[in-house]
Amino acid sequence: MNSGALSGEERLYLSLKGLFESFGYSRFQMRRFEEYSLYSDNLNFLRSRDIITFGGRDGRLLALKPDVTLSIVKNCKGIKERVRKVYYRESVYRPDRPGGQFREISQIGLEYVGELDGYAMLEVLSLAAESLKAVGGGYVMDISHMGALEGIAESCGMSALPDEVMACIRSRNLHDMKNICISCGMGEDTAAKLRTLLSAGGSNAKKLTALRSLFPSSEKCINAADELENLLKSLAGDGAAFEVDFSLINDPAYYNGVIFQGYIEKFPRAVLSGGRYDNLVKKLGAGSGGAGFALYPDELDFYFKEPSEYDGDCLVLYGKDTQSGAVLRKVKELISSGKRTEALPFFPEGKRFKEIIKL
Repeated sequence: MNSGALSGEERLYLSLKGLFESFGYSRFQMRRFEEYSLYSDNLNFLRSRDIITFGGRDGRLLALKPDVTLSIVKNCKGIKERVRKVYYRESVYRPDRPGGQFREISQIGLEYVGELDGYAMLEVLSLAAESLKAVGGGYVMDISHMGALEGIAESCGMSALPDEVMACIRSRNLHDMKNICISCGMGEDTAAKLRTLLSAGGSNAKKLTALRSLFPSSEKCINAADELENLLKSLAGDGAAFEVDFSLINDPAYYNGVIFQGYIEKFPRAVLSGGRYDNLVKKLGAGSGGAGFALYPDELDFYFKEPSEYDGDCLVLYGKDTQSGAVLRKVKELISSGKRTEALPFFPEGKRFKEIIKL
C-alpha cells in the first residue's frame, strides 16, 4: 500500500506496532462491550462515570466499553504465564469532557500484566517515551509516585489522604492548602511540608531531595524517591524529557507506584497517560501487578495534518469512447509507481493535481 495514502493515525499505529512487537508484545483485540458490572464495580478507575448501557438478550446489562485496561486485566485472570505483554488499538466510548457529548475515542497503548520488577517498569516508561517520539516534535513526560502520597498519609496517622487534600494537591492549590489540611485533621506542619514539596523547583534531583528531607522518617517516601531516581538514571537520554511533578496523582485504590503523563509541544492537554496499577490487578484476580499506558491519537489531529499544495499526484481524464480496461491499466500503473491517482471523465472543480493525463 502507498504509505502516502495512510492517515496520520494509521502511520503512527504501524510505527508503534513494530516498536511494541520488537519488545515481545502481542496484539490484543476485544469486543466493543462488556458486562456493566465490570465498570460499575470500578468506577473510580474510569475517566468518566457516564457509561452507555443496553440490555442483552440474556437479561444481562451490557456497556459499550469506556476503558481498555479493565477489559485486558479481566481477560488475564487465570492465565498460567507469569507475565502477559499486550498492545492494542481500540476505541472507547465516553464523554469528551465533563458533561459533554459521548464520543468514540481512539487509543493506542500497551499493558504489562504479571510480576513486575525494576526492568519491567523501566521498559514501560521507555516505550511511553518512544511512543511520544513517534508522534514527532518535542515532548515532555510528567512523572510521580503514589508511594509518596501513601507515605505522607501514614506520617499523619492516616491510611490515605482525604479527598479534599488530594483535590488540593492535584490542582496545586497552595493558597488553600493550609486550611484544607487543618480542617481534615492533618496539622499545620504537614500543610507546610506539602506546600514546600509542591512548590519545589529546579532539577528532578532537587525535587527528590525535597521529598526525602521533608519526610525523612517515611519509608514509603524514601522508597518512592529512590525508585524514581533509579528509573530516571536508567532512562539515559530519554530521562531528560521526564519532569518530576508530585501534583500528578491517581486513585490510590488502583494505582500504587509510578504514574506519568505525556505532552507534546504546542498542545495544552496530555496525549498519553499511564502508570502502575497492582491494586487493580489483584482486585480482579489477574496476578500480582500491572503497568501500562494509552496514547490518544484523536488529540493529535492537528499534528497529523500535512498541508499540501495538491489533492493528488495524477488525474487521468478519459473520454466517452475510451476503453475502461485501458483506463484501469493506466491507473494501476501510476499507483504502482507510488502516485496517488484518480480517474474521472471530467476535471473535478476545486481540486489540484501535479500531473494530468488524458486518454
